Amino acid sequence: MIEAAAFYEQALGFEIEVLWQDPPYGVVARGATIIEFGEGRKAYAGSGVCVIFVSDVDTAHREFSIQSLDFVGNLADRGYGSRDFRVRDNNGNLLIFSSPLIDQRALMESGAG
Repeated sequence: MIEAAAFYEQALGFEIEVLWQDPPYGVVARGATIIEFGEGRKAYAGSGVCVIFVSDVDTAHREFSIQSLDFVGNLADRGYGSRDFRVRDNNGNLLIFSSPLIDQRALMESGAG
C-alpha cells in the first residue's frame, strides 16, 4: 500500500491524505478525485477500473507523457462522446483520464445513450 500511494504521488501528482500502517489503509487525492487503498481490497488489486474526469485531457496527457507510465492505447476521441487516455497503475488497475466532448447528461436524459 505504501508503494501504491507513492506511485500516485510521484507519477500522477496526487497528494497522500492518509497513510496508516495498522490497519493498512491509505487515501490519495488530486482535485476532486479521491482514491482509497486498503488491506481488505488487496484481493482485487489489478482488477479495478477508475474513470477520472479532467477539464482538459490533452493537458493531462502531456503532463503524464513525461512520466514512465504504462499507457494502454492512445489519447483519442471515443464514439461514446469522450476524449480520453488510459494508464495502468503500479498494481495493474486501469485509470481512464477523460474529458467529455458532448453533453453526456443531456444524451442520457434523451434516451439516445
